[in-house]
Amino acid sequence: MLKKALAVFLSILMVLILLAGCGGQKSSGSNSEGKGNASGTAAESFYKNKNVTLIVPNSPGKAMDNYARMIAPYIEKYTGSKVIVKNVVGAGGIVGINELWNSKPDGLTIAFTSVPTILLAQLSGAEGVIFDATKLTYLARVSTEPRVFCVGGKSEFNSINDLAKAGRPIKYPSQGMDEDFFTAAVMAKALGFRLNQITGYEGNADTALAVVKGEGDGHITALSDAESMIKAGDKKPLLMFAPQRVKEYPDVPTALEVTSGEAQEFMKVVTTMIEMHRCFFGPPNMDAKAVAEMRAALEKALADPELLEKAKSANMPIVFMAGDILQQKITEIAESSKKIEPILKEAVAAIK
Repeated sequence: MLKKALAVFLSILMVLILLAGCGGQKSSGSNSEGKGNASGTAAESFYKNKNVTLIVPNSPGKAMDNYARMIAPYIEKYTGSKVIVKNVVGAGGIVGINELWNSKPDGLTIAFTSVPTILLAQLSGAEGVIFDATKLTYLARVSTEPRVFCVGGKSEFNSINDLAKAGRPIKYPSQGMDEDFFTAAVMAKALGFRLNQITGYEGNADTALAVVKGEGDGHITALSDAESMIKAGDKKPLLMFAPQRVKEYPDVPTALEVTSGEAQEFMKVVTTMIEMHRCFFGPPNMDAKAVAEMRAALEKALADPELLEKAKSANMPIVFMAGDILQQKITEIAESSKKIEPILKEAVAAIK
């Protein structure tokens, strides 16, 4: 009887040992998938306690810089890193993007600016460009919004068609070779009017003042930047660069509506490009683990309720697009943009 009881006991003990062994193997399997380890802690973050340099090739205190600095703390929140914003200005953003291009692809240097600006600089053959925008590593789009061509509130022009009837070149105050400089050149070619781009202005506020004072006939800017002056009667919107009319401005046509044939193709390229707008991106061949983690962190950051509330209060819209989708769209846009290269190069040559 004693022997029988002992045998039963040993059998039960063996079963328990085998079950414990299976449980241990399952725990080990979870660790190999990056979901945890034996102590129950999460897999170590790539960015935790590291410094990340965020290049902003725009002037401090301007719209692009304000976006970057508003978002930086939330990148820190979701990566565990320390983000250091570095303004690298010059040549319409080319200097800053060149620095990113030459940086190590270790994930510790990224950039934030207007993607259309760098695409257009490359397509135009602008002096100093060493980067290939299609080979950069795209991480997330932060925002996009319509851009609008406005004239002064007291301007002689009341519709976009009036520009071609002016009988003289349209004076366009410009910050230099940015997206609005090139968009204006394409617009002039598509609509058949002469354009005199006057460079050397400092930022949107400077070009807007020139338009209001009559020193310039009109300029292109983000709609959010123009709205207060439109509502005050200091500027008149004549054309939107957007896929469809903006609900709040039903009488203002889009660039696609006022063109046809080849001219419309030109406008379509620019309109599609503008939709990419403000983006985060890294150097070519960026570390795969860093890419995955930064894309995930940016998606969380740009959905953070606190950040969204700050953005709304500051009239700085956030319209997220995932990095992998953005990467694909950039390649498609760059290919279709080749048809406007001659216009862009002509615009650059005109100011040299």
